[in-house]
This record gives sequence, C-alpha cells and structure tokens, in this order.
Amino acid sequence: MGSCFLRIAGALIFFCSLALARPYVQQSNDLSTLRVDTSSASGRKIPQTFFGIFFEEINHAGAGGLWAELVSNRGFEAGTMDPWAVIGDASIVTMSPDNISPFERNKVALKLDVLCDVCPVSGVGIFNPGFWGMNIEQGKNYKLIFYVRAKSPANVTASLTDATGATILATASIMAAENWTRHKIKLQAGGASDTARLQLTANSKATLWFDQVSLMPVRTFKRHGFRKDLAKMLVSLKPAFIRFPGGCYVEGAILKNGFWWNNTVGPWEERPGHFGDVWNYWTDDGFGFLEFLLVNVPLFTSFPFQ
Repeated sequence: MGSCFLRIAGALIFFCSLALARPYVQQSNDLSTLRVDTSSASGRKIPQTFFGIFFEEINHAGAGGLWAELVSNRGFEAGTMDPWAVIGDASIVTMSPDNISPFERNKVALKLDVLCDVCPVSGVGIFNPGFWGMNIEQGKNYKLIFYVRAKSPANVTASLTDATGATILATASIMAAENWTRHKIKLQAGGASDTARLQLTANSKATLWFDQVSLMPVRTFKRHGFRKDLAKMLVSLKPAFIRFPGGCYVEGAILKNGFWWNNTVGPWEERPGHFGDVWNYWTDDGFGFLEFLLVNVPLFTSFPFQ
C-alpha cells in the first residue's frame, strides 16, 4: 500500500511541476515553404459511397414533412388535445380526453359531447388544422380513417374545409354505432386550400368518442405513405447511404423518450408513439423503422446499406 501511495504522490508532484514550469518557446528565423499542387492530375476522386443523406425527426421533417399524414396528434396521445379544437360555443359542445380507447398501448380517446337539441345547420363538433394547415388539392382523393363509438347511434359528418370552415371542399357522412367501429372514407376535393382543416361534426345531441383519426392522400410515393414531391427529391440526390433516425433524437434527453425501433413497427393504430424531448414535440411514429426500410428500396439501387 505504501508503494502505491508513493507512486501516486510522485505522479502528482510531476504534473504540478509541469503546470508551474515557465513555457519555453524556441525562437527561429528559418522559413518553410508549402507547395500545393491543385492540378487535376494530382487530384484524388472522392468515392460516391461517401455521399449520403441524414434524416432526423426535427422541425417536423417526418411528421408533417416527408410522411404524408395530414392530421396532427391523430391518436390524442400527445398529453394535450392540441391542435384539435371545438366547432361551436362551449354551451353546446365540449371535448375532453377519455381513457376509453380500444387500443391497449394508446388508451386516450377524444370524448365529444354535443349538447344542443337543435344544433346549427352546419353542425358542431371538432376540427384539426394539421401541421400549419392542410394542403388540399382540387380533384385529388384523400383517404380518411377513424375509429368512433357513440352512446347511442348518431350521424357524423366528416368534411374538408378551408381555414374558417366556411367553404366545404369535400364531405361524407357515417352512422356511429355503440361499439367501436373503424370507418374508411374516400374524400375527393372539389376545391383547393393550403390552409385547410378536417372537421368531424354532428347535428343533434350526442356523446361520441373518436380515436386514431388519419387523413392521407390516396396517391403517395410508391404507395408507402410518403409525400411524392419530397420523396422524389431524395431519390434525385442518389444517396449512397442514409442515416436514420437521426442524432439526439435516437437516445432522447432521457432514455424512455428515445427512438425504440420495436415500438415503431406493426399496425399504425397500435404504435404507442413517443415524445421527442430533444425537439419538444410528440410523434405517433407513423414514420417508423418499417417505413424507413420501405423508403430505402427506391433510394438505393446500386449501393449497399451502410
């Protein structure tokens, strides 16, 4: 033990002496010449495998960006109902979270109480503006999927409107049953708006629950759910590799908020999603590890995964 102590003490004395020693700089008048050959003959070709792309869920690059989902907070799991909001005065319609969802890993559903006996002709209910407004193009078809149940059978109208709700771009109605039911509706836009919103309304007194509300263009890149315009730009870059799912987003500020790939595969309704605490927003992981593999197929035709 004494020998160990002496070694440690000796090391401390040595490093302290270095710290206290006066710096010595040798003075020299010698000149050096550096020759740089910039001719094309001297160059070295950079391999194409050095050029790739980096993807991270930051500033909604995936949710609200490359991923074509138009509804923000589609599963109501973000810890808030935002950006969902009510259509109508608080005296005739209210919404609230309710842990009644049919999906075990996504227990929150939205409860809608329509209180009016005689409601406005346009109906009352809820709307979602998407990510800074939905871009709805005239003549295009959109696939709406949602789960709904009612305290007693009730008529529900789904509509695409302009930002104010005054102009109807597309509309369809369904009958909500007392049991959870999945509805899939094709909406064809009769008009256009780049600040559109999705509305779910009723015209008479009812208690309704909604969950997993998704709206996507029918035509997506390779039918894999990606925006065609952005995906084509990525393909045109001809990347040799892709880094996914990002940097800080991978591990999160705390580990439970990291990107756990096994939670991002399987039916989208059953994915729990997670809060990206590094960039401070919720993602439902619709663009998950499975979708990453799907987008790689058209991206890479001659390069291996790296």
